[in-house]
Amino acid sequence: MTNMKTSKLIQDIRVYRSNEIDSDHFLLCAKVNFPPRCLNKGNKKAPLKQEEFFKGRLLTDESIRWLYTQTVKLHLNSTKENEIDIENEWKNLQNILKSAANESLGTIKRRNRRKYLKIWDDQIKQLIETKRKSYKNG
Repeated sequence: MTNMKTSKLIQDIRVYRSNEIDSDHFLLCAKVNFPPRCLNKGNKKAPLKQEEFFKGRLLTDESIRWLYTQTVKLHLNSTKENEIDIENEWKNLQNILKSAANESLGTIKRRNRRKYLKIWDDQIKQLIETKRKSYKNG
């Protein structure tokens, strides 16, 4: 059964059997009417949702990693053991890890999810410049 939304988009489908390429496949051509992008977007006046993330890249620094492990150990030692319910124990562990990450790493708010290189240094910048120069010189 076809989806009603996609069936309205497809205007015409034809199979052309005359194009011979020594295969058992046939050429299929379709006319599809895609709506403009502006119609697909939601309410522009609605505020963008900001997501909070822990600054996990800070764990590459040895001193911050040590601080994070110490806070996790401190919180684990201060909690009671012998929890019978596994769900309560899992939620307790989640809260411990989140609070330790919040204390030692901190959070950052991001509005959009752009993909970019998170670790950018002078060496990578130099490599990109030499690649561009060699491409231009050709």
